Amino acid sequence: MNRPSNKYFALAATTVVATLILIAIGSIVRTTGSGLGCPDWPLCHGQLHPPLEKTAIIEYSHRTAAAVVGVLVVATAVVTLRTRWTDLTSRWLAIASLPLLGFQAWLGKETVERELPPEVVTFHLATAMILLAILTMLAGFAFLGTDRTLLTDGARGRALRVAAIGAAVTFVVLLSGAYVVGANASNACTSWPGCSEATVPFADGAREQSIHWLHRFVVAGGLAAVVSVAWALLKLEGAGMLLRRAAWLLVALYAGQILVGASNMWTDFSEASRVAHLALGSAIWALMVLIAVAGRYRAGARGGARMESQPSRSEAAASV
Repeated sequence: MNRPSNKYFALAATTVVATLILIAIGSIVRTTGSGLGCPDWPLCHGQLHPPLEKTAIIEYSHRTAAAVVGVLVVATAVVTLRTRWTDLTSRWLAIASLPLLGFQAWLGKETVERELPPEVVTFHLATAMILLAILTMLAGFAFLGTDRTLLTDGARGRALRVAAIGAAVTFVVLLSGAYVVGANASNACTSWPGCSEATVPFADGAREQSIHWLHRFVVAGGLAAVVSVAWALLKLEGAGMLLRRAAWLLVALYAGQILVGASNMWTDFSEASRVAHLALGSAIWALMVLIAVAGRYRAGARGGARMESQPSRSEAAASV
């Protein structure tokens, strides 16, 4: 089957970017305490439009952005099913995105009606990240084309298994951060890298300090995962330019993520720092998923620029 025009890839990529923006807007809702700005759903104070009040406008803006993203997700799924039916992976990803989108909308409703318990807030973010991962994979396969080739080189497989583990660790980092916010433990520690309110982790301080410390340790684990993934990719023989650039970008994003997280304390937990923290984390997650999945393929003749610049020695020997 011929690869669809670049318009399909543009649609899939736009949907990914729009989802990242929606996640950032959702962070604004949380950091400004606007989650209950519209106490009912789908209306806002019983109206189709919000009252002229800050928290209501912010929450309604989030709902509007979610509606736009919903349209984009449905459009991406429909176009995928119409143009890539024989591409089983893309087909099932597109199909999976639709019920997940509906479930995410229902969770948003539950988040409002249950007055934002931390478990629901965390689960809401988890489903958003899973949806983001699915959309990222769809965009990656759109870039690679339907005639992409699965690379079975052992060294590449090992490197990308490290990337898959790194993606799982990144997911845990994101969820731990969401729980910190949902449990109102963001400002439980007002210094960095230590915590003046609980000098000894899990021994001093209250429950909020323990939650905050746990997140910091999880972040440290995330850093180890990112470094491991980058190292595995950079030393991989035959890794193309895109994979190498992705490795360096991953390190740069995570370093920025740590600095932004620390800046929460340095800036007295400013809204800008807290929003940037989640936005960067989401971008890291999407990039990690893209590396772990798309890195397994060489783009076809109808795909984009190759993920490979040259075959590895084992691949070359196998082709002889």
